[in-house]
Amino acid sequence: MAKRSGAGGIIMVAVILGLVTAYLIWNYLRQQDELKNRVPVVTAAVDIPPRATITPDMVTMRSIPPDLVAPDAVRDRKAVEGKKTKVRIRANEQVRTNDFMTTGEVTTLSYEVPPGMRAISIAAGEVQAVGTAVKPGDMVDILATFVDPINRQETTKTVLQMIKVLAVNRGNTDPNSKEGANSSMTLLVTPEQAEQLIAFDRQGTLRVALRPVQDDKTIDSAGVTLRDLRRAAIEPPPAPPTGTQTPVIISVPRERPDVIKVYRATQEQEVPVR
Repeated sequence: MAKRSGAGGIIMVAVILGLVTAYLIWNYLRQQDELKNRVPVVTAAVDIPPRATITPDMVTMRSIPPDLVAPDAVRDRKAVEGKKTKVRIRANEQVRTNDFMTTGEVTTLSYEVPPGMRAISIAAGEVQAVGTAVKPGDMVDILATFVDPINRQETTKTVLQMIKVLAVNRGNTDPNSKEGANSSMTLLVTPEQAEQLIAFDRQGTLRVALRPVQDDKTIDSAGVTLRDLRRAAIEPPPAPPTGTQTPVIISVPRERPDVIKVYRATQEQEVPVR
């Protein structure tokens, strides 16, 4: 009896389809078995800073293989809601029991200092600290008055910009506190900036300039010397541009109500009142 044409090819296709189906079924069952063995843990949905109170939208549940679960991982999100963090928790990281403060525990300022940064304090009297207006969380510029070793001139210069205030006075880190800086100010700086700050503090006088909330621009200033101040005092003011009118100021002196004083630029004229 003669074989049908193409029967061998049909059988081969059937065998291949059978093998593919078997693999798909095996892979599905393996994945289901892995899902059954996974452990649900609480992870951070966003970056959570230190001293933050955990809200439901900050955390989420994820199922991960048992060998990847941290020994102290939290497995119930209700157990962390309302608690206060003492360390920073990065997004997608497992939340651990040691990430939170216990009852009565107070974190130190070191938890507020990011890796690679330093906290350093400077004196902050009423004059140096903008009349006690500076509070934790503010951004400031640091100005120093010192004798320039090159030109031997007393110079005032903005030496550091966009510096964050971590705490004021005796470690107060509450930005809502009524009391601003009046004795000391703790700043967040790089190690290099810390060295500069100490050097300028030893050589002269430091002042703080409070920055606007949304101002992140920096300036490039050479500073001001006593010579610059003398030059500004001696040099006459620039003449008004051609075609512009000289402003006229009229005033009545309190001690002489019988005259009117008229000021045109640097000229003064008295006009008697009739």
